[in-house]
Amino acid sequence: MQVYPAKQHFAKTAKNLNVASGVIFVRGGETIIHPDSDTEYEFHQDSNFYYLSGVCEPGFAAAYDIASDTAILFVNHVSADEAVWIGVPPSLDAYRVAHGFDQAHYTFDVEKVLSTLKPSTIYTLEYMNTEQLGTSLASAINHRALLDPLHEARVFKDEFEIDVMRRANRISSDAHVTLMKETRLGMNEAEVRGRFVGLVLSKNSMYEAYGSIAARGRNAAVLHYTKNNQLLDNADEMILVDAGATFENYASDITRTWPVGPTFSPLCRDIYEIVLDMQKQVIQACGPNKQWEDMHNLANRVAAQGLLKLGILHGPIEAILDNFVVGYFMPHGIGHLIGIDTHDVGGYPTGTERVNKPGLRYLRARREMLPNMVFTVEPGLYFVDDMLNDAKSLPEVAQYIDFDKVAEYRCVGGVRIEDNIVITESGYDNLTACPKEVDELESIRAVAYKQ
Repeated sequence: MQVYPAKQHFAKTAKNLNVASGVIFVRGGETIIHPDSDTEYEFHQDSNFYYLSGVCEPGFAAAYDIASDTAILFVNHVSADEAVWIGVPPSLDAYRVAHGFDQAHYTFDVEKVLSTLKPSTIYTLEYMNTEQLGTSLASAINHRALLDPLHEARVFKDEFEIDVMRRANRISSDAHVTLMKETRLGMNEAEVRGRFVGLVLSKNSMYEAYGSIAARGRNAAVLHYTKNNQLLDNADEMILVDAGATFENYASDITRTWPVGPTFSPLCRDIYEIVLDMQKQVIQACGPNKQWEDMHNLANRVAAQGLLKLGILHGPIEAILDNFVVGYFMPHGIGHLIGIDTHDVGGYPTGTERVNKPGLRYLRARREMLPNMVFTVEPGLYFVDDMLNDAKSLPEVAQYIDFDKVAEYRCVGGVRIEDNIVITESGYDNLTACPKEVDELESIRAVAYKQ
């Protein structure tokens, strides 16, 4: 069994804090009960705590003494009565070894153990409950200094993290391929989503990384569509499936769009091929010391070129780009950092502002790409009525759009294709191994209709 690198993550965070002494203290999440009920909400661990501990269970805490490089795990004590219901937990030493800590104690000893360290400062997070520190340590608490150094540590993945994210991608990619082989006319979006969840849970994924999207036809024009309850009743439509598994609490985030019937309709294929070209060119361009914002701009340029060829746009390409016309067809950013959280932390370092322009205002990261960062690359093109009505009302934008052509392609709804990539010293490593070429998809879709 691979040991979680908790101590290394603490040390990395402490280095970012740039202090020689003090204690980092973090507390995990607690079980939450539905109001007026004894039924628990499904527990998801606090992401910052998980990064520093590797513990998925509720009721734990952890600390790190910076000067002595000592990592201390505080374990939730389970009484004999509780053990009848939830099982006998591992020993303190078993927890210590499994998560890579130097010491392990029960949470009722937090104040006693940390008091022996005589910390001048205890670095913790503003939203975390610090009552376990007691009155003797209250004056040493600093709630403000830890968050940015911790987020920056989480941005750069180590070998352990990349390995588990690769596994999460493999589980998700395999599930997507199974859906492609099984989805047929007459099924419901709910069946598609349910099948994905069952597949990934059966491969030891803990849960979905986010609420899965299974959107047929026009539903794909809703970026975060979650109703997942419509019938697949038109072979000329596509279904967009945005679904990812977690593995060891790290996320994957994969989107594939494929025909409901055995082949793409001509209109769907036109838009799909533009989005595929957008993604392939952006991934190929990714590498160290490049700006993530430039990847978004490249996607816009490729989209503009494709939409010009279809006649949906017209006019000089530079004018189209200068007026952010593509932002009315791709209203989201090209992608985001991913890790423990699907939309992971650190996309906007302190002092970095958002650009309030169509498409760019929803860019989830504006920073230089560096080795061991993990990004999603997820271009899309959508026919969103409200956005296109806004475009029509703005002469500086409307002059470049053929709205009769837009009406012709409106039935497509939307297309998105999404992979997860690691930035390396020489370029990138694509963690996602899932078919996306037109001939690959049509070959797989033929299997669904031979059953």
